[in-house]
Amino acid sequence: MKNLIICHGDGDGIIAAAAIAKRIGGSISFAITQPFLLDEVKVEEDVDLIYVVDIGINNRDATMTARFIARHDERIILWVDHHHGTEVLVDLLGERLHFNLEAPSCPSLLCIIKGYYHIPQEWIDAANACDRPTEFPATELSERYNRAFKAALIDFQYGDKEAISKIQHAFIDELLTQQKSEIITNFGSRYNAIMRITHAAAESLVEVAPGIGLITLGKAKVDKTLLCLEGYKKFSVIIVQFFSLENGEPVTMLATNRKDLNLVKKLNLPSGSVFRVNLTGDHDQTVKIILTSLN
Repeated sequence: MKNLIICHGDGDGIIAAAAIAKRIGGSISFAITQPFLLDEVKVEEDVDLIYVVDIGINNRDATMTARFIARHDERIILWVDHHHGTEVLVDLLGERLHFNLEAPSCPSLLCIIKGYYHIPQEWIDAANACDRPTEFPATELSERYNRAFKAALIDFQYGDKEAISKIQHAFIDELLTQQKSEIITNFGSRYNAIMRITHAAAESLVEVAPGIGLITLGKAKVDKTLLCLEGYKKFSVIIVQFFSLENGEPVTMLATNRKDLNLVKKLNLPSGSVFRVNLTGDHDQTVKIILTSLN
């Protein structure tokens, strides 16, 4: 019998997928995706049973989730989730759907489903920490995955489109074999180095206008989210200049923690995050445009 487990790619989803795989055994393949990309998952004709975990309803297009269920309804045997909106799938999935909006993670929900209670507490604690880091303390396992994943995400942003997938599948293998994966260890060590570079970069931010800090990274790899969080201790607006490792073009990242500042509107951009945008073009000219727009 051939089984397919579809899961979200964060620590919560990966650990839940491994927990299901450990329970069912047999021939298993994994599809790691996002709720809004569920319809892009390729389900081979010879797949007998489908398990879906940590995949909430597609808030962009709820009918897409419904269409996926209708297309594979006879093969879907279990759907487990804890995101708001999942309750609307009850009519489509019936008793195959297990959801609890209060559950801190999917493994914590899986362990109370009949037949799935043999989940290591270490896995549950790590999944809780991955999904709700402000409520649950980090564990050695959650930190191991998160550090490796962050390094892979940075590689992905710099052009390695396979980095994230490598880490996700390696972590599943690590959980199932109980043998530490070399790639997880290596990526984790790399992230430790990236953190040191990031903290040093944050210290190098210079004020170019009241409340606005600027740094030129060149081609150094940093965790830009961490850089912003560190930078916000000094400035409410951060300008980061760097060069794309993918094509070498100059890029300027603009970020803010000011809730009253919508960067998309301020810069007259067609789209983007209101708190963080990337602008391509000459660094100096871009900074002039930014400062003019913000003043």
